[in-house]
Amino acid sequence: MAVDIRELKLLNDRIVSILWSDSHLSYLIVKDIRDSCPCATCRTAREGFKKSIPLLPEDSYKILTFQKIGQYAIQFKWGDGHETGIFSYERLMEMCTCIDCKN
Repeated sequence: MAVDIRELKLLNDRIVSILWSDSHLSYLIVKDIRDSCPCATCRTAREGFKKSIPLLPEDSYKILTFQKIGQYAIQFKWGDGHETGIFSYERLMEMCTCIDCKN
């Protein structure tokens, strides 16, 4: 059975919580989510010639909205207008900072 999201909350400007359908509660760091954006533009910037240049202004780390994409991903809209990254549930689960996931 595939895991789905029951609830996603922005706890504050730095932490997102996700309650999964298997009852696991994940805590994710907003900056980590944005810095790992999987879109082609962000991946190229991280891996390409711009990787040594600070790329994102402070408002880039503000989540304005988010929406589910089917039953497999979340798309965030960021303060700088960026919204092309689609974060799979698997990717988000891997970013969990809870004690159980870190062990």
